[in-house]
Amino acid sequence: MTVSNDSPTNQIQAHTEKYQFEVFPWNDNFATGIALVDEQHQQLVHLINKLASHLSHGSSNIQMAEVFGELVAYADYHFKAEEQIWQPRFQNDPWYTAHKRAHDSFLPKAQEIQNKLTDASYEKVLEETLKFLVNWLVFHILDNDRRMAKTLRALDEGLGLQAAKARADEEMTGIMQTFVETVLSMYENLTSRSLELIREKNERLKTERALVVSQMQKQSMDKLLQSMKKTIEAMASTVEIRAPYTAGHQRRVAQLAEAIAQELGLPEDEAQGIYLAASVHDIGDIQIPAEILTRPGSLNSIEREIVQNHPQAGYDILKGIDFPWPIAEMIYQHHERLDGSGYPKGLLGDQILLGAKVIAVSDVVEAMSSHRPYRASLGVEAALAELEAHKGRLYEPAVVDACISLIREKKFAFQA
Repeated sequence: MTVSNDSPTNQIQAHTEKYQFEVFPWNDNFATGIALVDEQHQQLVHLINKLASHLSHGSSNIQMAEVFGELVAYADYHFKAEEQIWQPRFQNDPWYTAHKRAHDSFLPKAQEIQNKLTDASYEKVLEETLKFLVNWLVFHILDNDRRMAKTLRALDEGLGLQAAKARADEEMTGIMQTFVETVLSMYENLTSRSLELIREKNERLKTERALVVSQMQKQSMDKLLQSMKKTIEAMASTVEIRAPYTAGHQRRVAQLAEAIAQELGLPEDEAQGIYLAASVHDIGDIQIPAEILTRPGSLNSIEREIVQNHPQAGYDILKGIDFPWPIAEMIYQHHERLDGSGYPKGLLGDQILLGAKVIAVSDVVEAMSSHRPYRASLGVEAALAELEAHKGRLYEPAVVDACISLIREKKFAFQA
């Protein structure tokens, strides 16, 4: 099925502006595999980014009305097109009935928010709209639409409807469900911190996340660890989409951090926790506007303050996930320094977790030895010289010694 040249999709794309803040970057994790459905979903992502751009750069009620017009066009075209795909295969199945009911509720909710323009502040209307659309994107698209698409693939393989639904349910449990909940947690925190849009926590979502974590804790430690690793990798890849020049940075920092932890003689379980924390130590970068992340020149004081907020943002994203290790705290502290000159809290010495000290040293080595838009690589030896010069003042001596031993004596090298 193709989209005609005069479809709402093309009409929206014809007026697409270059928004300056991507609150919800699209990636393949959101795809259903059905081209028409995915193309329309990307239009909703565009609208979410457009709303965020309006708020962060100033807007007007006229622009807001234009966005609502695009919402109406999206819903009118997309829901009809999507139901033509689902209905013949699901017929009167409860899944299809519930799905159509969700479609039918979309525009009334959008209209309800629009009506608040008369008796609520413009910013409050944007807040409620973004909260509504992000929840819709995660639950209806990332969860429900993907579940329906998986069922269709199973039907095409010859399974009956109930067997196809059962297989889709099975594929959407475990790590996939954890990924859905984690993505929602990331963007719920993102919008509240960077745009000050979402101020209230969704109690139902917190309960569901707690249930997912509880189920995972009943599994064996090996399965739990693998699930967490895949979730961490998914989160790390989301950051790299927005800042491709740092692609692989978190992975390489994690490699060195794990090796240092092992060199220090830490238990394997603790080394694993440090590895996972290092894998997403810059997850808070998701709240930094892309133009700041990729700028080749120096930053002004306001931009530097935004960048230095990323440990706090990373902590807020992950603090609600019940890891067996203090991952959120390690991320929060990875820019702290022994003498209190670090950020965001200016912690001293033993106030800083050992895992955070390990990540800090690994981060310095990887960053200095890699190319950046604002400078060429300084080389590994320059990084080691930095550690030696400030050992005991900024960096933990034992961690520095372990790192230097690994690189100079044991020939540690980053893996591709």
